[in-house]
Amino acid sequence: MSTHTQGSAKHDDRDVDCIRKLPALPVFRSSTQHLPPGEQAAVSMLRAKYITHAYGLAEDDIKLCTPKFWSVHVDPITCLDGAATTLMTIQLNLAAGTIARYVDEQPHHRHLLQSMLRFDVSGQFCLTELDHGLDALNIETTATMLPEGGFKLCTPHPGAAKFMPPTYPCGIPCFAVVFARLMSPEGEFCGIKPFVVQLSDGTSIMPGITCRLLPPRRSASHIRHSLTYFDGMQLPDNAILGSTDPTYDHRLEFLQSIWRVAAGSLGLGSIAIPALQIAAFIAGRYSQRRTVHSTAHRSFDGLTTRVPIISFKTQQAPILIALCQSFVLKEFWNVVTALFSDESEDPRVRHGVAAAFKAIAVQHSQAAHLALSERCGAQGLFDYNQICTQHAEMRGIAIAEGDILGLSIRLASELVLERYELPPPVQPDSLLASHELGLLSHCQKILARVGDHRSEEYSRQLLPRAEKIVQSIGHRMAYDAAVSAAIPLDKRITDLYLWSTVRLDEAWYSENMGISSELQFTKEDEALQEALPILDRWLDDTGVEPYVSAPIVSQDRWEGFVSGLECVRGPRSSLPGDRISARL
Repeated sequence: MSTHTQGSAKHDDRDVDCIRKLPALPVFRSSTQHLPPGEQAAVSMLRAKYITHAYGLAEDDIKLCTPKFWSVHVDPITCLDGAATTLMTIQLNLAAGTIARYVDEQPHHRHLLQSMLRFDVSGQFCLTELDHGLDALNIETTATMLPEGGFKLCTPHPGAAKFMPPTYPCGIPCFAVVFARLMSPEGEFCGIKPFVVQLSDGTSIMPGITCRLLPPRRSASHIRHSLTYFDGMQLPDNAILGSTDPTYDHRLEFLQSIWRVAAGSLGLGSIAIPALQIAAFIAGRYSQRRTVHSTAHRSFDGLTTRVPIISFKTQQAPILIALCQSFVLKEFWNVVTALFSDESEDPRVRHGVAAAFKAIAVQHSQAAHLALSERCGAQGLFDYNQICTQHAEMRGIAIAEGDILGLSIRLASELVLERYELPPPVQPDSLLASHELGLLSHCQKILARVGDHRSEEYSRQLLPRAEKIVQSIGHRMAYDAAVSAAIPLDKRITDLYLWSTVRLDEAWYSENMGISSELQFTKEDEALQEALPILDRWLDDTGVEPYVSAPIVSQDRWEGFVSGLECVRGPRSSLPGDRISARL
């Protein structure tokens, strides 16, 4: 019987109390924008540790992807520091999650696993290479079995450097799961295998490793992305995760060994939910307090009066739509996380639903952050108001743990070829279900005409349509989840989601469903008018105010922010008649 700590699917009261206190802790309230990059990275590492300790995830939470594991990803704390969130998700999901799959057969790795769960060490995941991203099956890093035992880890050329993982020494020992081509002493390829490798002791890099620090990403939180090279590094026998036996289905074994990437795709996509809510809250509160002169509103003496900019539909629409999207996505998240964690489901279906979720979570979030940033005018351009920073983080999420376009091409192709099916519509007669069916059917007709799904013509026809197909699946599943939830969402939410989503492909609905663009506009406008009176309630229902640091949400915050800005003053000016007589 295993003696390791068992995970719990629920939070106890102590956990909840610790989690709620996180945004009020000084380490989260203090700004790091003025700090040098290295110090910013150190603070982000500390924040990641605080979040990890507050949630207290155990081995089984990681291994089984329990509700407690998933809940970390929709906590608004993930939006306060994208670097901390990146470090935490790499460590808990990718590094610890991969090791957890093997610890029952290789218990010598359990101590390291527990150290990762406590954040006593840094855990990294080195899979993709500079020359191999989406085609990770073709990575070139090698681990050669040595006649005397152990392995020699090598980067054969610069293009095979491990790309992106923040492997630069960070103050605590760093261990990575490194994927490499296992080679026999005779040079036979035995499959791509994961290895546990210590990269640094916290201050110095290990012998046989070179790490080159990449420049920081602008607007996003600073994380020390790196290029990592191995120069004949010696690894012990027990460094490998799994067996050294050659495999006959290299692709299947590889996909099984990197299954945590799919979990990460779903987990990172989930961050769009609190990100949408925080961005909408900031833009909403700013729009309520920001006023402009309006010729449509005059006082009794005929003068124009100042009105809050929330009075204008151009402000109302992106705020209300972002809020309704976050509420609908949360219901979809409830469905998809449960399905993904169900090991009795076809793995292809689990991965497919995760891809559809990520596709629309990022789609909604990217569009909303751009629109909300613009609706805040010049204020939307500054990092201190959070929206543009969150947008930069979501751009990274769109690529991390499965590029959305790559995921979409694979999923759409397999569905068009009818290799498997995703869960059917709950409401097959809904507009969104018709849209999904119409796009898939159109591509199936193209396949019937072309005949060969590997042909250049089919690629030209399908690839540009793949992302829209997968988004249509996600839209339908999200709407289904919202209207069929145990506690159904307010009809004002689902109606606004429906019509704002229909308008994302106005031409298709006009051509295929006979719904003119004017009628689509009218239906969305009606839904917006129904929702507007409860804007304040929706903003409050998000519960994100403790996680908002943007000073533009209130006058008091703004004045406090301005008083803390670097300031220079010139000497007090004097009027010409104020000359001092002593100067005569």
